[in-house]
Amino acid sequence: VEENRAKYRAKFDTAEKVLEDRFGYYRPGGGFFLWLDVGNGEEAALKLWTEAGVRVQPGAFMARPDDTGNNPGAPYIRVALVHETDVIEKALKRLVKVLR
Repeated sequence: VEENRAKYRAKFDTAEKVLEDRFGYYRPGGGFFLWLDVGNGEEAALKLWTEAGVRVQPGAFMARPDDTGNNPGAPYIRVALVHETDVIEKALKRLVKVLR
């Protein structure tokens, strides 16, 4: 368990270094997902896949529209930090380049 925690600390350290304060980045208290505010999660996910080869989940896919039809997840993408740290760093750098 300690070894796994150390690996995720390193992954979040990398995300913090690459993303800085972009896209509303904050270091979560647990888990292995980042929720980044990109304005339109579906458009960003498609752009990241086609232009950078980075696969993320649109936030709208993880939420339901409220009574007014507003989907609270729509502006976000969900990024899973599940690969090795070097792969995460490369992918996040491509994400920043494509979405800036």
